[in-house]
Amino acid sequence: MRSPTAILAFALASVAGLPPGEARPQPASPAAAPPSPEGAAPPHEAAPPPPAEAPAAPAGIEVTVEGSRAPPGSVSLSRRDIREMPGALGDPFRAIEVQPGVTTIASGMPYYYIRGAPPGNVGYFFNGIQVPLLFHVGAGPGVIPASIVQRLEMHLGPYPADIGRLAGAAIEAESAPPSDVWRGEGAFRFVDVGGVVEGPVDRDTHVLLGGHYAAGAALTSALVPSVDVGYADYQARVAYRLGPDARFTVFAFGAYDYLATLGQEDGAETTNVLLDSDFHRLDLRYDRDDASGARVRAALTLGLDQSRGVGVESARAFKLNARMSLARPALGGRALLRAGVDAAIDRYDVTPRAVAPRPGSPDGEPDAKPAEGTAQLDESFPELFRSRLDLAVGAWADALLVLDERSTLTPGVRVDHYTSLGKTALAVDPRIVGRFGVGDHVRLIPAFGLASQLPGLAPLPALQIGGIPGGLQRSLQASFGVEVDAGPVRFSGAAFRQATLGLSDPIGTGRGTTLSTERFLTRSLGDTYGLELGARGALRRDLFFLASYTLSRATRTRGKATLPSAYDRTHVAHVALLYDLGRGVRAGIRHVFYTGFPADEIVEGRPPRADPERVRPFYRLDMRVSKRWSLGARGYLGLVLDLQNATLAKEVFDVSCDERGCTPQTVGPITMPGIAIEGGF
Repeated sequence: MRSPTAILAFALASVAGLPPGEARPQPASPAAAPPSPEGAAPPHEAAPPPPAEAPAAPAGIEVTVEGSRAPPGSVSLSRRDIREMPGALGDPFRAIEVQPGVTTIASGMPYYYIRGAPPGNVGYFFNGIQVPLLFHVGAGPGVIPASIVQRLEMHLGPYPADIGRLAGAAIEAESAPPSDVWRGEGAFRFVDVGGVVEGPVDRDTHVLLGGHYAAGAALTSALVPSVDVGYADYQARVAYRLGPDARFTVFAFGAYDYLATLGQEDGAETTNVLLDSDFHRLDLRYDRDDASGARVRAALTLGLDQSRGVGVESARAFKLNARMSLARPALGGRALLRAGVDAAIDRYDVTPRAVAPRPGSPDGEPDAKPAEGTAQLDESFPELFRSRLDLAVGAWADALLVLDERSTLTPGVRVDHYTSLGKTALAVDPRIVGRFGVGDHVRLIPAFGLASQLPGLAPLPALQIGGIPGGLQRSLQASFGVEVDAGPVRFSGAAFRQATLGLSDPIGTGRGTTLSTERFLTRSLGDTYGLELGARGALRRDLFFLASYTLSRATRTRGKATLPSAYDRTHVAHVALLYDLGRGVRAGIRHVFYTGFPADEIVEGRPPRADPERVRPFYRLDMRVSKRWSLGARGYLGLVLDLQNATLAKEVFDVSCDERGCTPQTVGPITMPGIAIEGGF
């Protein structure tokens, strides 16, 4: 069995509000829409306005999305969904756990299998920029604060054509538009302190500054002397209006993380590094919406990713990404045509770790060495991660076609060409998604597409497998969904199947003790199919509920053997109730349930089983209570208690197997209390 530190290092290699609205027909208007706010991704299902000169009588149908711009088959979470969900600890990307099709690798670990796709095949984006490490110290607070996130979309697949180079799922977070008045939010928690302030400098210029710092790191280390932890993040934005139709934005953000365990070896202090990384992004963006309804975006993103001490001495990636997109109405307002190109250049500088431990420094500082149980990483990582220059060039196009007042069809295609270590690969990924209204309250949503990705490993900065060994991962994504509105409640369901050729999934292909190169490069046929059910809505004015259930089966096929995924869970269910108790008090509870994973492990002399026994199911109860007091006309002060695993349930985290059988390994109880004092104006 892997040690806890090895498990963590390996794992790192991995509301109240109305239901989202549907596309509803509205009378066409010749007026052009105002410029889109900064942070708003090019709408995946936007209103295609007719040309300005179009006559009123024969004008086309304008699609207005009320409450949500999520494309068919995707899920949209609002700001209140994100911040008020019990157990999410206020983190935007933790809130997706409650959605159908999402399975965590373990309770409280924010690394997800989505429709069977491993964490390395799930991409996370903020304002269209991919984020390499989503959570501080691997499983702590999010690197993107909730205070600057307005909404979030989860694309289960197939996703819009402008999202590419992923064979799993895509999660997009979007910042709020620039504020026309000065405002600020701040929070003091047990582990960190931070906030954001923004406002107009003049009529055309808006600024934003924000960040978090682990002020409680020293206290954490004092309470747990064997742990050394620290982290910080920052965000800065300047938006300048060039005219009534155009905006130029400079946006920078980044994060730093350090996690290590301290111990004694032969009478000397040792430091086992689990995570030591940072990343930085600088995005320059130009947006223009003209009177004809056309929208143009051009952006250039510079990035720097760095990781140290886990498998390599250091890994550094200098990143350059350029992209341009155009959206234009056509066919008299009955279509929105979109197209774009993008290119990414990544320069990797990798320094392998010496085989022998480094001697102590002359000033007596303790040795720094890899985490316990991860010595094989020192042998495999130099083969996987090499210094090199990678290039990826892509082009895409799609069209939102309005068929009638209730129905749309969105065909699209994406083409990508990859180059790494002299190897090349080409991916052509078509996709088509429909939404067909049956009456006023029922919608049918069929979807079909292909998606491609380089060999995946983990969401760790600067660590991407080089050379395209084994070729691209190719995922066939198909689903058939239905949405039903029953008063204030929306019901949804979808049957799906997702098969991935050449799947790269080192932690899901099978449990075991080896972290060799072979394990990371092993490919399989991944097949996942199942049924997703969901419901959400207001039971009354002060009570909102959300429920989801996933029935699925995920397998991995190598040669003639087909085995269940190591993280296959047959049943996953969530039920959440959010109360508005009045007088600024809100409360919520959430129940989490999932069945156990296969109780099997890859060990010498023990053949794997196609239908192994399962570990016991897991139940968890989360609670959240908040109170807010008004201060003056716009100010407020609040107190939040967010408790994950309030019942202190223990979970089976791993198994240890030999010729006699398998023994479950229990961890916990692990609970994550979040206590915060919030304020703003």
